[in-house]
Amino acid sequence: MTQVDLLKKYGLNVRGRLGQHILIDANVSRKIVEALELTPNDRVLEIGPGLGALTGELLASGAHVAAVEKDPRFAAVLEAELKPVYGKQFDLYCADFLEFDFAKHGGAEGSWKVISNLPYYVTAPILFRLFEQHTFFSRAVLMMQREVARRLAAKPGTKDYGRLSVGCQYYTRIHPVRDVPPSCFTPRPQVDSSVVELIFKPAAERLPPDQEARLFNLVRTAFSQRRKTLLPLLAGSPEISKTREAIREVLERLHLPSKVRGETLSLDQFIALSQAL
Repeated sequence: MTQVDLLKKYGLNVRGRLGQHILIDANVSRKIVEALELTPNDRVLEIGPGLGALTGELLASGAHVAAVEKDPRFAAVLEAELKPVYGKQFDLYCADFLEFDFAKHGGAEGSWKVISNLPYYVTAPILFRLFEQHTFFSRAVLMMQREVARRLAAKPGTKDYGRLSVGCQYYTRIHPVRDVPPSCFTPRPQVDSSVVELIFKPAAERLPPDQEARLFNLVRTAFSQRRKTLLPLLAGSPEISKTREAIREVLERLHLPSKVRGETLSLDQFIALSQAL
C-alpha cells in the first residue's frame, strides 16, 4: 500500500506547517535505505517514521527496527500496518525523540544505525541530540533541508559555517548521498532536500569527555554573537574564566590575530584553543 493510500485509508491530514512532509517516491525511499548498508543483524533507530515510507524497506532487509514517532496518529497506523507482520523485529515508541532514553531501550556502544526524514523545524535540535548521544551510533543516513546539509559540511569563513558545522565535523565524517526534489513529498515543501551519510568517529578520534566538554563550551561562546571577535567574548565568559590579557597571550601563542572571529576557526584550531585555555 502506498503512502497516499495510507493517508486515504486512515483519513489523515499531513501538517506541512509542522514540518511533516510524507515521502511518496518509493524509489527514493529504497535508495535512502540502501545507503545505510544494512545486514540482518543490524539494529536501526528510525526518527519520525511517519507512515513508514522508510520503515517497510528497513524491516524487509531483516534488520531490527526501533521507530520513535511523536505523532500518535502516525504511530497508530504503524502499529496497525507493520506490527502484525514483523512482530518482535519492530519496536515502536510513541515519544519525542529529543527526550528518548537510548540506554533504557537497549542502546549500547555503537550498537545502532540511524535513519530519518528529519522534520525541517527540529532538524538542528535532533542533530545536536545525536551528537550528544554519539556513543550509541555507528552510522546515520538523514534527509534534511538542503540548506542545513550545506551547513554540516561548511568550511570556516563561509556564511554556512557555525556551531552545527563544528559539532558535525567533530563527531562524524560527512558524505553526500543524493538530492531530493519537492515533488517526492506530500505536501510539497517549499525547499529542496538532501540526503547525507554520517559515519560516527570512534572514541580514539575524539577527546576525553572533560576536554570535549571544554571544547564545546568554547564553541558555544564563540558563536553566541557571530560578528563579535573572540577576545571580548571569551573574556566575558564565566565558563572560560580567563583574563583578557591571558586570552590575548594564548591567541598570540597559537598565531591567531587578536581580532579573530570564531567563524574563521577550523575544528583543529578550536581544539588547540580549548586545550591552550
